[in-house]
Amino acid sequence: MITAARKPLVVEASTPIPRRRGSLDQVLIDAAMDLFASYGYRGTSLSRIARAAGVTKGALYWHFSDKEEFFLAVVDKVLGEWNQPYPRNKPGTTKRDFAKEFLWTFENMAALNEKNPWVSRLLLIITLESHKISPRVLRAMRRANLGHLRTLSSLVERGKKKGIFEAEVDSQWAGTQMFASYLGLANLWYLHGPRFDLRRSLTRQANEFIRQWSVKK
Repeated sequence: MITAARKPLVVEASTPIPRRRGSLDQVLIDAAMDLFASYGYRGTSLSRIARAAGVTKGALYWHFSDKEEFFLAVVDKVLGEWNQPYPRNKPGTTKRDFAKEFLWTFENMAALNEKNPWVSRLLLIITLESHKISPRVLRAMRRANLGHLRTLSSLVERGKKKGIFEAEVDSQWAGTQMFASYLGLANLWYLHGPRFDLRRSLTRQANEFIRQWSVKK
């Protein structure tokens, strides 16, 4: 697509310019991530983060204003890796191509969890400590969850439009089923470790959804 020549960026005085996080910021985020995983949200303090990162508590405030900002940074780091493990297949037009794309969605979930088990831990913390976590953090997680649900629902909707899935399939409910099955299987894997084959289980679930929703001949 051809676009017009880029114009100089004019920033209003009241518009904050996003700051790119440096290497020390990432060290602090990693330290906070480990502590949140070990002690939960409420059990993690700024003092603990400072000790784990080897800096003074006062130095933290040069990088993060409070614990909420730390947790949001951890959430951004974890969710930012969501589409990185596998190269995405291009959307296809045939039933075979669509099946590959559908299976890729579940394979990508497994790959992300295997690469970073903190995804499951993060969801467990949010679930178990929702009454302790600030509305600001909860809103961020809800936005992320709703975005993921929309992605899954739109995948089902495309399958319907291509005549691969039955027209009667409720795309939103199907997306919810996909998300719920992922969460349940990921939690089992997190609890049982290598004894539970997450990739195989998610692939089996994806194939069952395809069989359940596909147009019957």
